[in-house]
Amino acid sequence: NSSGGWGGGWVRPGFEKPVGWWLLASSGCVFGMVTIGGYTRLSKSGLSMTDWKFEGRPLPSTEDEWNVEFDKYKVTPEYTQINYGMTLDEFKYIYFVEWFHRMAGRFTGVVFGTGLAYFLLRGALRPPLLIRLAGLFAFGAMQGGIGWWMVKSGLTEPTTQLKTPRVSPYRLATHLTMAFALYAGCLWTSLTLLRPLPETVHPTQAMVQAARRLRGFSAPLAALLGITLVSGAFVAGNDAGRAYNTWPKMLDDWVPPEVFETLRGGLIRNVFESTP
Repeated sequence: NSSGGWGGGWVRPGFEKPVGWWLLASSGCVFGMVTIGGYTRLSKSGLSMTDWKFEGRPLPSTEDEWNVEFDKYKVTPEYTQINYGMTLDEFKYIYFVEWFHRMAGRFTGVVFGTGLAYFLLRGALRPPLLIRLAGLFAFGAMQGGIGWWMVKSGLTEPTTQLKTPRVSPYRLATHLTMAFALYAGCLWTSLTLLRPLPETVHPTQAMVQAARRLRGFSAPLAALLGITLVSGAFVAGNDAGRAYNTWPKMLDDWVPPEVFETLRGGLIRNVFESTP
């Protein structure tokens, strides 16, 4: 009886596991997409595709088609300032990485959307879960647009002091945070449906108290983890990880002197946009 479960009232009885496994697969797809996105960032491939279509596009199949895409890339600041002289074969590699990342996102959308349509037709989803899934689907649909919004910021002449072509760290952080929200939403919901029903578990008072203590500890830890993840996007967006090549100290200091200069200057912009 699904009404007694942790996800009680979410699905029609008997559909807890099928829906749970589908959402677990969806969360795995999102995790894979984030991993591919990380490699896209590391391989400096993200600005190789200079336009975006919601439905996607196949890879160029002829030399002429590749040259058309390469010519588009040649007018970007990244090419003129960083990759000038890049060969067509080198361009093909970074283009493929970015294309694969985008297609992985679309594949994730197909997995989620197909499963959602199937379970809707079967009448398996109750309103509380349907509302949550609709929100996740909307988040996923927005991710493609947010990704392009992010990429566009790197296709124009830089306005920062360093004049280095790169995407806006704010937009990068938004894109990454949305991806983690999608992952957490799918994973949390899937585990809620897959874990044992309370009727099959007989907790003691000590177990209940231990669970409360764990929750009190895990909530601030989760918040700290979230802050760390989002700050990582700003570190990546500003190439701040290259400011110091020593660890655990930053050269000779635990707290670098630039921090105090930041506090004396424009706090928000210095914290989120500058690299010492």
